[in-house]
Amino acid sequence: MTKSRILLAAKELFEEKGFDRTTVREVAAKAEANVALINYHFGSKENLLAAIVEEMTSETRLKLTGIHNSLLGPAEKLEQVIELYVDRLHSNSEYYQMIQRELSTRLLRPELHDSLSATLKRNKDEIKKLLEEGQQKKIFKKDIDQDLVISTIFGLMYQTTHSGFREKIIKCTEDAEAFKLRVKQYLWALLKSYIVK
Repeated sequence: MTKSRILLAAKELFEEKGFDRTTVREVAAKAEANVALINYHFGSKENLLAAIVEEMTSETRLKLTGIHNSLLGPAEKLEQVIELYVDRLHSNSEYYQMIQRELSTRLLRPELHDSLSATLKRNKDEIKKLLEEGQQKKIFKKDIDQDLVISTIFGLMYQTTHSGFREKIIKCTEDAEAFKLRVKQYLWALLKSYIVK
């Protein structure tokens, strides 16, 4: 489908060159489409990025909802959330770094920043529901700071997917899978010590 080809081409170019340095004409050439078609489907380069984020976030949200609705206990659900996000961020590190760059340019494009933030917030709200469930079931401590828990999860994962930081902490005996496993184990141990009663 042309629309999905456009989204894929834009995602790859935004990751490779950055949002500002990518032109709609380049997206059209890579997608083998014309500029008018991109304007018809998306209206602007900003809307194109927003559509990419919506698509990526929706996929994750479906998985988060599945975890939340499962019969697992709150601690096991949180462990699965960590597993999901570490896998997703490490598999799509260029995408997530590009999103972080865009979120840091709030003053340049406030409307785009707010749109991306609102889309990402829906997934963070799913994690908050899981934390609240754990508190209601008295598995998690009553006084945990949910916002800082979520910031800890994402902060550590963004750092460990950044090539400059990762090179400094990856062990010479580790391959990518072993490093991912170490990140999951560390993050779960850290959060468990703070959250679980």
